[in-house]
Amino acid sequence: MLYLILIPIIAIGITFAIKIQSLKEPNNFVFNYAAKTKFENKEHSYKFNIQKYSSGYRCYIEQIPSFRGRATNNYIPHYWVENSTGKHYICWTGKITYSEQAKTLCRNWADATQMFIDTGKPAPGFER
Repeated sequence: MLYLILIPIIAIGITFAIKIQSLKEPNNFVFNYAAKTKFENKEHSYKFNIQKYSSGYRCYIEQIPSFRGRATNNYIPHYWVENSTGKHYICWTGKITYSEQAKTLCRNWADATQMFIDTGKPAPGFER
């Protein structure tokens, strides 16, 4: 009989915990990342402006290092351009629900881009 009383209490507790987690998620924030590189003396800093929309997070590219004169005809930087603003953002079709997912996407994108900048070879999946 006691379990009949506990089930609604547990359900309310779980619902509350989920709601609290979503309230902690930031709406907009800047994320700076130093990409992995073999050339620490070369620029490898990236800056993203991450914004939350009803459809999920979008990772805008604010700053990337120079491509150091590399030809990009065999490389796809994997970003889209927002028509209304002209801002570049990371090409991603899945839903980004949490801020940590957005940060992970930014890190992976920056590391793949940095690999091309450092070596001239695209990361797998970034070739034309």
